[in-house]
Amino acid sequence: MKKSSTALKFLIFIFLMVSVGYPLFMMLSKIDWSNFGLLVASNTFKTSLINSLFITGISTALSVLIAYVIAYTVNRTNCKHHSFLKVLITLPMLIPSISIGLGLINLFGTNGIISCNLNFDIIGSIGIILGSILYSFPVAFLMLDDGFNYIDNNMYDNAKVLGLSKWQTFKKVTFVYLKKPIFSSIFAVFTMIFTDYGVPLAVGGKFITLPVFLYKEVIGLLDFSKGTMIGLFLLIPAIISFLFDTFTKDYASGEFEKKKYLDKKSTLKDIILKTIMYLVITFIFIILGSFVYYAFINNPVLDPSFSFKHLNYVVNNNIGKYIFNSLFIAISVSILGTCIAYLAAYITARVKGKAARIIHILTLISLAIPGIVLGLSYTISFNQTFIYNTFVILIMVNIVHFIASPYLLAYNALQKINPNYEVVAKTCKVSRFRILKDVIIPCSKQTIREMFAYFFVNAMITISAVTFLFNTRTMPLSLLINNYEGNLMLGEAAIISIIILIFNIVVKGTMYVLNKYEEKKRLNYETI
Repeated sequence: MKKSSTALKFLIFIFLMVSVGYPLFMMLSKIDWSNFGLLVASNTFKTSLINSLFITGISTALSVLIAYVIAYTVNRTNCKHHSFLKVLITLPMLIPSISIGLGLINLFGTNGIISCNLNFDIIGSIGIILGSILYSFPVAFLMLDDGFNYIDNNMYDNAKVLGLSKWQTFKKVTFVYLKKPIFSSIFAVFTMIFTDYGVPLAVGGKFITLPVFLYKEVIGLLDFSKGTMIGLFLLIPAIISFLFDTFTKDYASGEFEKKKYLDKKSTLKDIILKTIMYLVITFIFIILGSFVYYAFINNPVLDPSFSFKHLNYVVNNNIGKYIFNSLFIAISVSILGTCIAYLAAYITARVKGKAARIIHILTLISLAIPGIVLGLSYTISFNQTFIYNTFVILIMVNIVHFIASPYLLAYNALQKINPNYEVVAKTCKVSRFRILKDVIIPCSKQTIREMFAYFFVNAMITISAVTFLFNTRTMPLSLLINNYEGNLMLGEAAIISIIILIFNIVVKGTMYVLNKYEEKKRLNYETI
């Protein structure tokens, strides 16, 4: 039993060192520090940094505010069909960020569906802010919505008995429990927007942000040293976010009787909150609907008649190969990533020890590495190896890029399972593997399905992590959006966005149905 767990620790440790530690070390070793001062003093860098901070600050504030209002509406008003509403709110998470920028161009670009009639467009800072909000607020919503689930609602009754005002109740109860989710969502959204280049690349125009500057330096000029130095600045907010989440105490707890709590009924307030929520959902559907419009019209300006021209072009340009590439990468990442993340969580949550603590830290480090920086580090580290430009490196970088969240899902789930199973197994001379296979895994099947879906969806939509690592043979579907949008082929780019959305909806929907089936079966068993 001890030998098998030691071997498992060793394998996970080697994988993390090769896929996380080594690329970061190699990237830092390639920096030409003599040019650091020149980079920081350059006007382009200063402008890009100021632009990024300006955009990110405004977008983060609005994104978290919208997310809080919607999370509050779902949890504190008499709002029906919560699960379905959450699915609609999180739809932007199922398409690449560049697709959101593309949707804004379809609506509000120079020849957009809406802007062409009103003689304006949103190319530039306004477009980036709007696109960044759409891209990031569903993540903040999920974090805040989860936070509401762990508030001890009995405290509101106590506050009422004590005669506390609404403001005092918010400070003493709501904010105490939601403090960590609120600040975590702020840091997470800030990091997402600060390091994203999909939205700025699509709608930024001449308004250059730091990630776009990095992208152009590496792709256009092949200046890896300068790209690495820019990447260091992109790491800063992610590292701060990582440290905050690691060392901040969370007051939320599940050790209380959960019950539905609704604020004192106020018809006007409920109408306003629900109106805001439905307007946001409607705008999401308008963005997605613009893809369908652009995909099946001949030309939005000259001839807006129904046409299969764009679809025929995509089909005739070997779309099947790119779909296969993306599905192969996404499925491989989902299977291997889930296994690695689950086994790592099993080691850290149930085996423990010094090696387990090191594995825990190495696994969470990926939270602090933006995708574009990770892709750059892999380019520097593996560009002379046999895995470069192959599916192997694309699968590996995706696993590392997205492993932290599934790992934490499994870690939290495994900690809740009875810790005495392994003790009993040792007494009965049953192998640890047998307990893992027959007891632990069956108890966490829902978590495993969520991990699989998370890896799949993100591997399908990612652009930043793989943008330096593909060739014409291994190119994933999401990168076609970048190519088509750059050539002003908006109809073709819209079709690719729709294809990715459909695959992600199918996978998420399948996992949802399986979870509901398992839950229903469990309830029927308990009734018997």
